[in-house]
Amino acid sequence: MTLRIRLYIAAAILLAVVSVLGVLLVRSVENSGFQQIDQQLKTAIPVVGSIGRPPVSSPPRTPTPKDVPADNNRISEFYLAAIANGHRTVLVTPLDGRSASPLAPTVTSTPGHGIAITTVGSLSGPDRWRAILIPTPGNHSELLVAASLAQVDATVNRLRLAVIAAGLVVLGVLIAAGFWVGRLGLRPIAEVTDVADAIAAGDRSRRVTGARRGTEAGHLAQAFNLMLDEQQALEGRLRQFIADASHELRTPVSVILGITDLWRQGQLRSGESRDDAMRRIGQSGRQMGGLVEDLLLLAHLDEGRPLERVPVDLVPLIRGAVLDSSATDPSRDIAVDVPDRVVVEGDEAALRQVIANLITNSLRYTPQNATIAIRASRQQSQAVFEVVDSGPGMRAEDAARAFDRFWRADPSRTRSGTGLGLPIVAGIVAAHGGRVALRSDPQRGTTVRVELPTDRHAG
Repeated sequence: MTLRIRLYIAAAILLAVVSVLGVLLVRSVENSGFQQIDQQLKTAIPVVGSIGRPPVSSPPRTPTPKDVPADNNRISEFYLAAIANGHRTVLVTPLDGRSASPLAPTVTSTPGHGIAITTVGSLSGPDRWRAILIPTPGNHSELLVAASLAQVDATVNRLRLAVIAAGLVVLGVLIAAGFWVGRLGLRPIAEVTDVADAIAAGDRSRRVTGARRGTEAGHLAQAFNLMLDEQQALEGRLRQFIADASHELRTPVSVILGITDLWRQGQLRSGESRDDAMRRIGQSGRQMGGLVEDLLLLAHLDEGRPLERVPVDLVPLIRGAVLDSSATDPSRDIAVDVPDRVVVEGDEAALRQVIANLITNSLRYTPQNATIAIRASRQQSQAVFEVVDSGPGMRAEDAARAFDRFWRADPSRTRSGTGLGLPIVAGIVAAHGGRVALRSDPQRGTTVRVELPTDRHAG
């Protein structure tokens, strides 16, 4: 059962409840009026009985208007008539001047033995009456006593109209609320469902449109569109990642396959050519191995695997990375400005890789005459590590993508490197609860700033 049908059922139940309450209210008011008039009729029966009782010495006869006392007001609001042999003699008519006459009840009531008051119509006209028929002494005739229900019917009719009007108002409110809920709430949800079905069928470009902001349905539609955009962007990044990884692996794989083809053709028989082929195979293998290790590290970081948490002093790691760089590239001079101790809480091997990657990037992408400076300090509860170079720097749009995987500012990919160094740095720093930022300007060079939480127990 859909939500729309449930709302319709709830509205129908509410309307039915209002209708039943209105009917009960009208019936209650009508019954209250009947009880009031019946009580008045019962109090008038003794007076009516005295009118129909002739003197002891007189024979039984039909009462006439002369038998009604002129000063008796207790029956002035009633209709009183004597009925004998089907002939009706009107004794009293109500003071309201209504000329209608009630029909006679079919049941005769005997005072003291049960009073049967019934509702009857009029001889002519739509008026209703509450009437009682009582016998006169000697059973010579019967007296018809009736009270008009005109006021009660008028009150009930006004109340009935008010109830009907209230019901129509409730119905109108329900229709307006249903339209409002359907337009603002259910229609966007139905559109989300249609878009989801279309996407499941293969149309990945569909989006939810027309949802109003500021509503739950609009927020749902916005979140749904955002989820689809992120999913599409993720798929695009995944495709780009696969293409970049394939590109990086293509060259060493091609080298190895080419050398094996030359070996099968018998062209690598001499010692010198064979040694060169083995060297190139080893170089390509190390290149593929390094790429695989970087990819595995990124995968572990993406999975959120916990790193080792021990006190680590960054100063020895920085000095060791500088010595390693000097050994591989002795022509470059790296300035170091570090205090005696900068202790953080983290994984020593991972932090060593962060420092090594940043120094390697600076050496790789700056000219020989560019200066490189490494600074470290402790600022309140953070350890700050910076690598600053005076190289050519990057444009703003290139700097914004520096931490994207496999991305390099050089589109030709002629330089060495896989484009995973800075993404690995960002992943490791994030796993330590820190942050990394890159500032680059073509006129001033590049600065990479790493902030890590310090060891709480370190002095």
